[in-house]
Amino acid sequence: MAEQTVVSIDLLRALCVSLLDHLQSVEGSEVRLDKDYYWSIPVEQRYDVYNPPTDLTIGQLSECLTNLEQLRDDPSQTTSYALVWLADLMRAVGEAVVR
Repeated sequence: MAEQTVVSIDLLRALCVSLLDHLQSVEGSEVRLDKDYYWSIPVEQRYDVYNPPTDLTIGQLSECLTNLEQLRDDPSQTTSYALVWLADLMRAVGEAVVR
């Protein structure tokens, strides 16, 4: 088994703040995405780099955003899986605003 990567929550928090501050300085208060659907690799296949994925699925950025807005409106429904929706959305934003 490969050595595990340890990720500090404090580091993630600090990076999120710094990166979002940068994004706001270059884009303002909103980012417009011109794409909605994307390819998604099932988690069982995503980290198996020795075999190409065979069961691609489709994700939708607007659905991720809706799910996250619902969590904002009702934080009691928050789960760790929401980080996946946030990651999908953040990837799209990062790719759309390359500076």
